Amino acid sequence: MKASFRYIHDSWDTTILTPQWGTVINSFPTVQSTFNGPGLSMLTHLTNTFSPSLLNEFVFSYTTDHITLQNVNANGVSYQRPPDIALGYIFNNGFGDKIPGLVIGGNNQAYGGFGFAVDPGYLPWHHANPTFNFRDDLSKVIGKHTLQMGVQVVLSQRNELNQAVGANTGDLQGILGFSNVGSFYSLGNAFADFLVGPGSFLPNAPNGIKYFQQDSTQRNYYNRYTVTEPYFQDDWRVNPRLTLNLGLRMSLFGLWHEKYNNVYNWVPSAFNKSLAAETTVDGALGYLAVAGSCNSVGQQCTPIPLDLNNLDPRITNGLVRCGVNGVPDGCMQGHFFNPAPRVGFAFDPRGDGKTSIRAGYGMFFHHGTGNEANTGSLEGSAPLVLDMTEDRPASYACIGGAGAGCPDGGAAYPLNVTAIPTKAIWPYVQQWSFSVQRELTKHTVGTIAYVGSKGIHLTTDLQINQLAPVAASQNPFKPGQPLTAAVCDSFDGEHFTLYGTPDPVTGKAPATATVTGNQPDGAPNDPGFVNLEAACYGTPGNSHFPDPNVLRQFAPGMGRIFSLQNVADSSYHALQVTLRRATGPFTLGVAYSYSHSIDDSSDRSDTTLVNSFDLASNRASSNFDQRHLLNISYLYKLDSFVNKLRYWFSDIGYDESASTTTLPEVSSRLGHTLLDGWELSGITTFQSGTPFSVINGASAGGIYGASDAQVATISNSLAPIPAGISVLDNAGVASGLGAGSYPDIIGNPYLHAPYGATNPKSIGPALFNAEAFAAPTGLTFGDAGRNYMNNPHRLNFDVALLKHFKVTEGTTLEFRAEGFNVFNHTQFVVYDPDKGNQANNTISCYGGVNNSAGDPSCLTGSSFLHPIEAHRPRTMQFGLKLAF
Repeated sequence: MKASFRYIHDSWDTTILTPQWGTVINSFPTVQSTFNGPGLSMLTHLTNTFSPSLLNEFVFSYTTDHITLQNVNANGVSYQRPPDIALGYIFNNGFGDKIPGLVIGGNNQAYGGFGFAVDPGYLPWHHANPTFNFRDDLSKVIGKHTLQMGVQVVLSQRNELNQAVGANTGDLQGILGFSNVGSFYSLGNAFADFLVGPGSFLPNAPNGIKYFQQDSTQRNYYNRYTVTEPYFQDDWRVNPRLTLNLGLRMSLFGLWHEKYNNVYNWVPSAFNKSLAAETTVDGALGYLAVAGSCNSVGQQCTPIPLDLNNLDPRITNGLVRCGVNGVPDGCMQGHFFNPAPRVGFAFDPRGDGKTSIRAGYGMFFHHGTGNEANTGSLEGSAPLVLDMTEDRPASYACIGGAGAGCPDGGAAYPLNVTAIPTKAIWPYVQQWSFSVQRELTKHTVGTIAYVGSKGIHLTTDLQINQLAPVAASQNPFKPGQPLTAAVCDSFDGEHFTLYGTPDPVTGKAPATATVTGNQPDGAPNDPGFVNLEAACYGTPGNSHFPDPNVLRQFAPGMGRIFSLQNVADSSYHALQVTLRRATGPFTLGVAYSYSHSIDDSSDRSDTTLVNSFDLASNRASSNFDQRHLLNISYLYKLDSFVNKLRYWFSDIGYDESASTTTLPEVSSRLGHTLLDGWELSGITTFQSGTPFSVINGASAGGIYGASDAQVATISNSLAPIPAGISVLDNAGVASGLGAGSYPDIIGNPYLHAPYGATNPKSIGPALFNAEAFAAPTGLTFGDAGRNYMNNPHRLNFDVALLKHFKVTEGTTLEFRAEGFNVFNHTQFVVYDPDKGNQANNTISCYGGVNNSAGDPSCLTGSSFLHPIEAHRPRTMQFGLKLAF
């Protein structure tokens, strides 16, 4: 019997240049954060050998970490909210003593063609995850059978202040958004909109604020779950050449649940349609209003008031509290029993011990992290935490109607909510492999293998309150015909006019079709009319388009509904080849994989541009897919090489007339110390670039701030506007999840760009061809699709030189000199998943480069397809390690 105990306590305290894991990805290290993470791990291990054929092992472990994040000002920066700031609010919650986050969006070329952002985020924040783990394993050998059985029990907790999960942002201070695209009152420059306030182009009119989003509060949550997994395994040695592996693991999964039942789920069956019929949205100002109270143009409605102490049920329609009134504490019907079989074999076809054929198959269930389809994603859920967005507030002071004389004072806005399934469906993976391993020579072993896997019921996040996209067969836009500012300008309340390609001589664009809605005879709207209203919302024109929340049909009166569903899947197939040779002082390893990973969602937030009614349209190479991966590793002990050097130079200083030449020996201790114990090792890697998506950033129109008369003059002339091609929500589905479409493909993006490859205003070279992309066809998501391109490949050399000094019989000193990217290859990256979508993968250069004139001017200053960063430069490091 053996018993052991291990205790580890570690801690780190570091400063991170930008707040982590927030809704807004900070562009600059102005607001920083401290990360303090003490951790604790304890483990007790008891092994009992009852007999030579019976062994039992028992393990109990406890682990936890206590993470705290806190905002820190960089030098010369202050994120604290001034006491006299003239800024309104939706919720008067103290704002965490922080100024609002700022998102400067759009396609301003002065900022690289996309924009920038900064936000103090949801900090300060704390998190702890105490986890208890019990495991018992029993092994018994009976004849040709090695039997193993056991059970693992996990009791897990997650205790934390809610952050940016689901519908909420965690931002008590709110987020201010600006954009010169999709913002009616923009001055044409999103940063100018932020600075100027009420615009000089539109006297006495609202400024260019596009939106203000804010959470009402933050709360602590205490999520729990229990997992029990018994298993049985039989390794049956059928004969000396064949062994079979047969096993079964039973995953008995308890539900995630909040200890105090303080989470709420939005459930479609609980959404009261009668209550929804009493609710509408003010078309101009976007607040919740009493149905039937609006005037003839859908504005000036009677608002539904926002009273946090007595929320109107029309605001919280469809929300159900978990763990009360017959609702399970995990918000869903459980699925406790999940059998997972495993089978395999190993076969020596010749019986000589030099060849092995192996194959295996297994199922593996996944209980899910706290950010998947469970109560962990309901942290910060309404009604305990409200998240609301006000579009186009009248002014800074009128945000939330807080200031005197504001048009929508004290009104509620459509609520953003999170939904998880009402029945547990656990994700699982099937894995299989087949390999042949052969001793090729006495010192060389090679393996060739096929490896595959399939992920089923994976988690993804869908915005189910989006509008249904127009069917391709009913789309009024012809293939290649973009949605332009002129189309949006043509809206007269009942009609849109579609325009073709401008005549190269007259400069006029011919009308190609008319899309009609609100027809006097009661006939239904033309297909695409509602989608055009949503797509054109906020664009410059001679009319205000209705707030997209007015157009929602699935859950009227609600905002965005973030529905986490286990409906995604994945597949992986790989050819893997390895070669290992070890002879004398030299060891060489070569490993190559040719693989392809495909999925329709690589993580829960990977569907921001997808049609929620057609998840298959998001299917593409996985975010982490690497088609080719080659690693060459080597280790060479240089003692023999040093001896050869001594032989090569043995004639220096020796008598050539001697009858025999002998290798000079190093007799001194100093000589052995300096010449013995050297090692040279390294890893050379070649890998394909990971995929990324090219995002349609739209092209700002050239008539921002113009009067209705000016707009009419421009529209009537039908002259081509150099900008104003496409919109962010090009499909017109009002998903509200950021950029909403991709461009169309018209060429080979991997050709070198003839225009704009280098220019003094863009950072770095253009790595791909920007001219391969055109504005997407109107009312489509664009045909480029998800993960259409790949980052540049990498070829990297890392080398280490080691020297071992024998200090005493039991003490060794090791000197290490290590070089990473020793040849200093510049290895660029266009897209970094940690930074998300940036100007480097967002195209907003329509109207010039894709026209017949081929004007490259809009590429000047653009970051599109230029590097966002490079992998590490050459780095040298030196170290000493004493082993005693």
